[in-house]
Order: sequence, then structure tokens, then C-alpha cells
Amino acid sequence: MDTLWFGLIWIVLIHILIIILMKLNLKQRVFWIKIISFILITQKAIDYGSSWMQGDFTKMPVEFSAITYILFSLTYLFNIKFLKSFVTFAAFLSGIGYLITFPFLGTVFIEGNGLFITSLALINHSLLYLGAIILMKNHLFEMESRKQILIMTVLVVAFSITMQYFINFDNRYLFIYMLLDGRILYNLFHNIDINGFIYLPYNMLIVSIYLGVISIFYRVNIKIYALKENEKYRVREKGVIQHEHTI
Repeated sequence: MDTLWFGLIWIVLIHILIIILMKLNLKQRVFWIKIISFILITQKAIDYGSSWMQGDFTKMPVEFSAITYILFSLTYLFNIKFLKSFVTFAAFLSGIGYLITFPFLGTVFIEGNGLFITSLALINHSLLYLGAIILMKNHLFEMESRKQILIMTVLVVAFSITMQYFINFDNRYLFIYMLLDGRILYNLFHNIDINGFIYLPYNMLIVSIYLGVISIFYRVNIKIYALKENEKYRVREKGVIQHEHTI
């Protein structure tokens, strides 16, 4: 099947699953968050552990989504409160970003990483997206947590940059490094000359887009959390009607 149609069908199926999970009660939704976290951390522990035991440290979690897999899982398995806003946002960004790009770049992903790795990445990013949406119904994140998101983002980027000085990633296709050093522009515009005049506005654009996605995250959170409040209101209203009928 063409990756465009498969990707679009996959997005529809994921949102059908979201609708089903959103109908569960709070305790059940928390249970599924634990399941998602356990699946991700177990898989990544096996993946990275087996590579490191063989002396291959190029399999280091330096991508934004790779770091998110680990932090998201640890945060919700061990209830690390100060990380919740960041990991939920990071899961939302990583998940929706991959789901949106897969229908159009799925073939490129498969050619670069192989069918198995690409399929696994699609499933993992979908789990992050599922987890983020469920959590947005469970919790309304305050706008003040934006500061925590920005601080953690800087730390994640700093970690990724630092790893470059210790590990040679030349043989790996890592999006974060292509994004940070501007190489992504070469892929989009082959004849472009990256210099100070291009690099500065390019980085400002990246930061602006990132801040915009953070704002979208809070707006989506408000919309989804409102569904929970509406459900409570309907339950209360139904209870009042039944009570009046009984009287």
C-alpha cells in the first residue's frame, strides 16, 4: 500500500482509538498511561542496552523524540511531577509531528532506516501521541508551566549537542543535528548558501515555530480538558433530573 494512504488510514485509526480511550474513567486512563510508559521504557532499555553492551554508543538517545520516550515513561511510572508538563508537551509534539509527516515522507523514512525500524518508530510516536491526548483530558496544565517546558527544552538540546563531542554520529541520520546546524535547508533548497545572514533568521524561525507549537499545546489541552468538565456537568444534570423525577 502507498505510504500516503497507509499513513492517512493510520491517523484515522489512532483517533478512533483515542475516542474509545477517552470514554474510560480516570482510573482506567491512568492505567493505560502506565501501560504505554512501560512498553516504551522496556523497548528502549532493550534497544539501547543491547547496543551499548556491544560497544556501539552511536545508539544514544539524542533525538528529541528518543529522549521523550525515556523521560515520558519515567515521569508517569514514578510520578515525577516537575517533568509532567514538559514530557506531555514533548510527547504531543513528537507524536503529532511524526503522524503528520509520515504520509508524505514515509517512503523516505523506509529507504533511510528500513521497514522494521520505520514501523517501530510509527508505533512508538503514535503511543506518545495517544499518551499526550489522554493526559490532556486528565490534567489541565497551567500556562505558568511554559517556563518549565522552555528550561527542559534547553537542557535537552544542550545534552544532544554535548553528545556530539563524545560520540561520532556521522553514519547516522539524526534530524536534530540537521535541524540545529541548518543542513535541513540543503535538503529543501540545494543551492542555498548557509551563512550568517541566513542562519540567524533561520534559527529565529525555528524558535518562533516551537513557541507557536507550545501555544497550540495549551489550547488543545483546554479543549480536551473541557470535555471532561462537560461530562461532569451532564452527569450532575442527569442526576438532578432523575432526582426530581423520583420526587
